[in-house]
Amino acid sequence: MRALTASEIIQLWEVAYRLHPIDRALCLLQPVMPEHDRDALAAQSLGQRNMLLLALRRATFGDALPGRDHCPHCGESVEFELSCMALGSDVAEPRPRQLERRGYTVTIRPLDSFDLAAAAGEATLQGARDVLLQRSVSEARHDDEPVAVDLLPAGLKESVSTLALAADPQAEIILDLACPECRHRWQGLFDIAHVLWLEIGRRAQRLLMEVHQLARAYGWTEDEILVLSPARRASYLQMVAT
Repeated sequence: MRALTASEIIQLWEVAYRLHPIDRALCLLQPVMPEHDRDALAAQSLGQRNMLLLALRRATFGDALPGRDHCPHCGESVEFELSCMALGSDVAEPRPRQLERRGYTVTIRPLDSFDLAAAAGEATLQGARDVLLQRSVSEARHDDEPVAVDLLPAGLKESVSTLALAADPQAEIILDLACPECRHRWQGLFDIAHVLWLEIGRRAQRLLMEVHQLARAYGWTEDEILVLSPARRASYLQMVAT
């Protein structure tokens, strides 16, 4: 996975802000994976998509990823550092799972971005959950006869939801956190697509400021400035400031 160029970062910031977060996550990958069209990227499991985004983040901004949360017990701000490489290592490949119970046999597949998009159209959280449940089941049978997902027992539906996550372990990245003040422990959901987008936005704003300063000082075009290495841009900016 290669890094995003300065020009690509600005172009993504300019285009992707108006997209739905599901489409934005795919948009971030398209410049570095031109051999895959949008549908091919959307068909990747959510865990595979997250691993690609982690690799892109590591290539573009480095491995160390600072994070912050607030303790739900005492409200203290908790800072921590993550490793993109560690988050993406020793991960089981996404694969279908099968559940057998009381005469039912249910085959569960990993979810993808198409599934998230379908659920996003629902008006309620329960409606979205129902859509994801429906789409995660590729086949359901009772005593070897096909059965609709809606007719599965409630307890079996809960097990299906659990196995849908087990089918793709990195679809949800869960962090184990601890408060240094009150020692409370909790789990937090880490959304790499959201984090990477925020970093791209900050970098784009910084790049635009650098373009503004150097263009005003030297009369260079945006393209001429952005093709400079970060070290050379920094050197010119330092000379402009003196």
